[in-house]
Amino acid sequence: MIRSGNRQTSDRVWAAAYLGLCALMVAVGWTAVVVIVPVTNAGGTPEPVAKATSSGSVSGAGTPMASNAFMSSSLNPSAPDTSAPEPAATPTKAPFQLDLFQPGTFVSQTNRDYCTAGAIQNMLNIIGPTVDLTTGRQKQIADVLVSLTTRQDSYNGGFGPDGWALTMTKLGGGNYKLVIDATFDQAMRDATVALSRTSRPVGLLTWWGAHSWVMTGFRADADPALFPESFKLKGAYIVDPYYPRFSNIWGQTLGPDAYRDMTAMAKNYIGWKRPEGHYPDRDGKWLLVIPVD
Repeated sequence: MIRSGNRQTSDRVWAAAYLGLCALMVAVGWTAVVVIVPVTNAGGTPEPVAKATSSGSVSGAGTPMASNAFMSSSLNPSAPDTSAPEPAATPTKAPFQLDLFQPGTFVSQTNRDYCTAGAIQNMLNIIGPTVDLTTGRQKQIADVLVSLTTRQDSYNGGFGPDGWALTMTKLGGGNYKLVIDATFDQAMRDATVALSRTSRPVGLLTWWGAHSWVMTGFRADADPALFPESFKLKGAYIVDPYYPRFSNIWGQTLGPDAYRDMTAMAKNYIGWKRPEGHYPDRDGKWLLVIPVD
């Protein structure tokens, strides 16, 4: 009877010790604890309990435990994330081509004087969402263009480059502005970058500023949106509203969406020079009407 009582007392002591150890392990977050607690089987030899290690592995039987790092972040959500971020991918240069033109959007200017109104109509048709090829639409565009062209913008009245930009914005083409560049190369780069970034066409004042072209695309050695300072432009896609007419100075006009290399562009896109007078901020410079974000 005395032996039986001693065994019961011993069992209670071991059970209390085991529970205390469990509480301790929870309190310290399952840190490295290597303890073997004998559990007395009735009438048998004590057997070891599985032990937790600092690496999170488990020796012996039982359920695998998470690593200390995981337990630490789980118990302390505000702990900083020390994992290294993945490096951003570096863009690589590759031949790049973009052309916004869609068949069925081209319209010729209704008369020899309506080149800018015709250019705007083509631009609006390309931007969408609707396409209007009617002469009535072009006449409406011309009326708006005249109303927005100041005497400083065009000494002759009628259509001016500033008026072109304002008309595009007013008629739903998005924000546009007039840009004046000192060189042909800079003007072509500005046109290309703006087209690439906005996916909207660009207006060019060609033939010494006497005519209006629409640039709908280009070819380059890289994407200008990713490499705006280092891309090399090869040529541009052009919509000429004067087509299919013949010019005594410039020859036969090309059909819509014709590709012109840089040599052909330089022969047609020439610095501003108008017979009606001197424009101090424009003479000898390249004018373009570009979309802005």
